[in-house]
Amino acid sequence: MWKVVKSKFFWVCMVIICAFVGLLSIAQVGARNSAKVKEMPVAIVNESHSKVSKKLVKSLKDKFSDSDATLKIIDVNKESKLKQGFADKKYYGALVIDKDFDDTLTTQQNYLKGLIMQAKLAKLPAQQKTSPQVKAQLAEAKKLVAQKPAQAKIRVLISQGSNMQASSLLSTALPQIGEGLGQGLAKQMQATLDKNKVTLSSAQWQTINQPIKVTTKVKNKIPDKSISGMAPMIFVMLAWISSFMPSMFLRKSHHELDEDSKIGLKTVNNQMGSGILLTVIATLAIFVIVHLMFGVPIKNTGSFLLTLALTVAVLYLLQTCLLNWFGMGGQPILMVIWLLSMAVATYPKEMLSPIFRNGVYSWTPVRFAMDLFTNNLYISGSSATTQTDIIVLVSIGLVALFAVYMSGLFKKSAAKK
Repeated sequence: MWKVVKSKFFWVCMVIICAFVGLLSIAQVGARNSAKVKEMPVAIVNESHSKVSKKLVKSLKDKFSDSDATLKIIDVNKESKLKQGFADKKYYGALVIDKDFDDTLTTQQNYLKGLIMQAKLAKLPAQQKTSPQVKAQLAEAKKLVAQKPAQAKIRVLISQGSNMQASSLLSTALPQIGEGLGQGLAKQMQATLDKNKVTLSSAQWQTINQPIKVTTKVKNKIPDKSISGMAPMIFVMLAWISSFMPSMFLRKSHHELDEDSKIGLKTVNNQMGSGILLTVIATLAIFVIVHLMFGVPIKNTGSFLLTLALTVAVLYLLQTCLLNWFGMGGQPILMVIWLLSMAVATYPKEMLSPIFRNGVYSWTPVRFAMDLFTNNLYISGSSATTQTDIIVLVSIGLVALFAVYMSGLFKKSAAKK
């Protein structure tokens, strides 16, 4: 035992293990523990365009104006524009102020005013109540109270399919904002009643104690049997695994068949031919197992199969490139890319710390592939982001393809020397 412990090989292994555990901890624990809700983009649509609603919008912007604020309020002038904004992931939720918002609040204030007038006039001596002035005030108060107020409406829209983490957070945060505004108005009404020393009956108070009604509606809803919104990650994971193992096997097999057992153009051509066949088989296998056997819903089969095939092909090229240049020493590089990518890809970028957002999220192919699947499975009208994701993935694939062929030329020429 002690001979083994004293050997250099043992301590090299220990260093490698510690480095791997450290990297795994940074990737899986560090990224998640440092995730923080910060400047999560939320749209606000003011359909009322009146004084009170404008003041309300301004107060919300002021509340979330700090750089460390949990939300970032973005003005959108029409509700019809929200669909494209959700598709492009400009924001993950929205607050929509109803067009009758200010008029409804005015009716509530008039109703409260009428109740206060009635309460005060009721305390006057009987002889004063017969005066023309008091009669006019009683008539005005009766007129104000006759119009029962409705609740002013604020609608919360959540783009569930854009990102599960973001939608879960906003499903709680945005309704609380609307309810908080209502509670603030109710307190103001109560303060007005206290100031005028007026006590309302429970029925009267019930009419105005909830001045704002908040309703929530889910957009880009994630279908049932969609693995709680984790389907994009699952598809990327299956694409990675289905290309990872074959890329090692095919490299070894084609390498051994080459005439001088060195990587050359013949080996690379064989790898590419096998890769095309692999892409077709893996794509169909994943589709049959996940969709046909387990019923995971897919809206557009043709578009989905192309997305899946592109993902498998790009990952195969990337892995073949690293294996051709570094041999089996490329495996740790692949594992590092995978571990770091999966730690951050499920989060919206606004939740990630700068080191993970800029150091991993901004470049990892896993994130672009997940975006493609998310758009394909959950979001309609996402052509702009889909085109960007395709361009990035195709670019990564072309660079990897070029590097694979360069490995064939470089390794072959090096072998001849």
